[in-house]
This record gives sequence, C-alpha cells and structure tokens, in this order.
Amino acid sequence: MIRNIRLMDAIPRPFAAVSVQTKISLWPQQFGASLDKVWREIRAGKIVKGGHNVMVYRHRPDGLVDIECGVETDSRFQAIGEVRLSETPAGPAVAATHVGDYAQLGSSWDGLAQWGRAQGYALSSTLWEIYGDWNENPSQLETDLFYLLKR
Repeated sequence: MIRNIRLMDAIPRPFAAVSVQTKISLWPQQFGASLDKVWREIRAGKIVKGGHNVMVYRHRPDGLVDIECGVETDSRFQAIGEVRLSETPAGPAVAATHVGDYAQLGSSWDGLAQWGRAQGYALSSTLWEIYGDWNENPSQLETDLFYLLKR
C-alpha cells in the first residue's frame, strides 16, 4: 500500500555503499550479498551505522541498472574494499511511503510514478528506497520511496 505521496526537495544523506550493475529482474537474488559486504564493515567497527538500509537505482538506456546498495552512516570514512561513502540524490523529488511486504514494492513504485506524471512532473531515471526498521510481520514494514525529477 502506498501512502503520504508528496513533492519534496530531497537532501543528500550519507551512506556506506557497494556499487553493482545488473538487470533489475536479477536484483532480488543479488542484493543480499552486496548488503552483507557493508554490514560486515559495520559489525567490524570500521563504519558507524547511522540509520537504515538504502538502495539507489539509476536506470540506463541499455536496460541495465547502476545500483548503490548500503546503510546510512553518521561518519565519513575512507573506502574499505568495495565499500565506499556515497550520498542519496539531492533535488526535487516525488516521494511516498510503501507499507507492507517488499514483494509489493513494484505496485507502490507504479503508483508513485503515475501520481507524479498526473501532476505534470517529468521523472528522471534515478530513484531510491530507504527501508524502515525490520518487522517480522510483513504488513508492518515501511519503505520510503523517492523519484528524482528532471530539472
């Protein structure tokens, strides 16, 4: 379920990230390995966790997607292997909160895109997700969705 659709000026948020280039259809089977690389450095005390899991998607014309997958951080750090400091995109965006199972994120993304276009906004190929706290009950999961607008 999608709720709280709004226009906003997104402020960049730092996060520890691993970069991947893949097909979006393969990502559900791949993200765990990327996220584990970041969490391994957090658990080792090399990076200070600042918040939630983040995924930034930049869709390419060739059908592939450049993805940054990671965890919000409160501290700056030098790259550790594949893990580097990044920031979420900044600028005008349409945003919403998806409530429910991650398997239903696609329908919320579709709803957000439809809303944005209906309001006359041109959506860019950059979007991102910030995942809320984990809950065993999928109906209680919350994920913030952001679609950067074309300038």
